[in-house]
Amino acid sequence: MPGLLQTEDYARAVIGGVVQGISGEDLQRRVDVRLQRQSVLHRPAPMQLHAVMDEAAIRRVVGGPAVMRAQLERLAQAAASRHIRLQVVPFGVGAHPGMPGSFIVMNFADPFDAPLVYVDSMAGDLFLEAEEDVRRFEATFDRIATDALSPAQTKKLIQEAAKAAS
Repeated sequence: MPGLLQTEDYARAVIGGVVQGISGEDLQRRVDVRLQRQSVLHRPAPMQLHAVMDEAAIRRVVGGPAVMRAQLERLAQAAASRHIRLQVVPFGVGAHPGMPGSFIVMNFADPFDAPLVYVDSMAGDLFLEAEEDVRRFEATFDRIATDALSPAQTKKLIQEAAKAAS
């Protein structure tokens, strides 16, 4: 579930579930930072976001049914935004190149800012700047997006999952 599209309750539940032994204070700090980052989507000239997630992200109930339903409703709203493109890789695709873990390819408006890849893992955060690495991750992302449902099919699947979470 992309952090830029998480509700506060979902972010709290997912961070608390992933980071074992986190203090209440550190948990709240991490949730606050995640929510503050979302401002890039609400600027007059918002960031363009193309997110592809595995179907497991919308099927796994995080934080309980009410939290998950609200999170799915947030995703459905985001899918209606012109600057946000959401896709889901359905279970039926089977194994795909995104399964080893999440990553973000960042491209910047300023031509002097080189593209960057962020890889989130249990071993720590990794930032890749080498042109070869960026190209490899861009190709992987393109392959995953090709295997994923269309944005319209994705929105329908998310809406169905939200109803099922009720």
